[in-house]
Amino acid sequence: MSLFQLLATVYASLSRHVIRALLATLGIVLGIAAVVAMLAISEGGKRGIIDQIKAQGIDNIILKSIKPTTTTTDSKSGSRSIEIYGITQKDFDHIARTFTNIEQIVPIQEKNFNIYTGQNKTDISVLATTPTLFDVINCSITDSRSKIFPDKNNGIFMPSCYLGVDAARKLFGHRDPIGEWIEIGRRSFRVIGLLEGAGQGRIGGSHNINNVIYVPIAMADSIWGKGNQTRYYSTEVVAYHFLYIKVKDIEYIADTVARLKSYLSVTHVNADYELQVPYELMRAAEKTQRIFTLVMTSIAAISLLVGGIGIMNIMLANIFERTREIGVRRALGATRRDILVQFLTESIVLTFIGGALGIGVGILTAHGAEAVAQFNGDMTIRAIITTESLLVSLAVSVVTGITFGTYPAWKAARLDPLIALRHE
Repeated sequence: MSLFQLLATVYASLSRHVIRALLATLGIVLGIAAVVAMLAISEGGKRGIIDQIKAQGIDNIILKSIKPTTTTTDSKSGSRSIEIYGITQKDFDHIARTFTNIEQIVPIQEKNFNIYTGQNKTDISVLATTPTLFDVINCSITDSRSKIFPDKNNGIFMPSCYLGVDAARKLFGHRDPIGEWIEIGRRSFRVIGLLEGAGQGRIGGSHNINNVIYVPIAMADSIWGKGNQTRYYSTEVVAYHFLYIKVKDIEYIADTVARLKSYLSVTHVNADYELQVPYELMRAAEKTQRIFTLVMTSIAAISLLVGGIGIMNIMLANIFERTREIGVRRALGATRRDILVQFLTESIVLTFIGGALGIGVGILTAHGAEAVAQFNGDMTIRAIITTESLLVSLAVSVVTGITFGTYPAWKAARLDPLIALRHE
């Protein structure tokens, strides 16, 4: 039997019972739809997490100051207490001087100032840092008029700052922010540049890169004092809230981290620091997502199993109803192989159609889940449909057809022609 004759026979057979054929594929449709939707949402979640981690730089080590339960307190300043903790200048100098696998160290200070637009308080953060931070966290200057972010005062006292694009939008709306002035800690700063980071990256996992006012650290020290943060009736002294440490060779990042831990465990008895390694976080996130995808796919496989059993039942019922047809075909010269191939092809066509419909339903489900999440303000859920997931889904549906269609096809081929012809 030629391929054309085989397909014509299969089409004629399935078209006689369209509703039954569609019902037979329902389990396959739901199973494949579940696989496609879960893989799409899982892929979107994985890429979202990895993009955030990559925004911090996978060749970076982030050393963060953490306020411990007990801090060193200086009570000689009247009623106001002074709490001292976190990363010190001595730590900065020692790491820069003795660690060989380090290309750059970028200091960052948090400034505890509220930023207002009109009478409304915003969620914009203020960070004091150096211009090398922009390279380390892969930010891009978005306005060609941006001036050089000053590393030092150079004897010129004109407070200036950079704005993340989100911060600029909140403060100035559609107005041009370059050259405008904003108030930070009762001092006026001139906006000299705009920058934008990729995705929803965060500095130290805390501050949205695009929602920050960046001021030169040397200028901040001269205005407010090095590391001073006034909080109600206490003053916190933290030399640096973050150090971004960029390594030269990522292969030795684990050794560098181990050496940092060894040094800090000796010099910081109160454990007032935290080490974040985006490279390790990325690997852990990928592993977690792989496990999640495996679990979700396993659950979806149960639907495919049920769908496959449904296909088998329908095919077995078809054999009973078409016993006389099988006998006639055998009497006219069809071989057992022809009958086997015909019924197996019918099973594969059914599951292929179910797979194609399931892919469509799965894509709609994934994008629907994304739209509902974004409507409710959750921008972390994304649906990313990959070509690989679609091909895998189709392949799985075909394999299901072969697996669950083989036995009915074999049983049809084994029917005795004489008994089949006498069947009513």
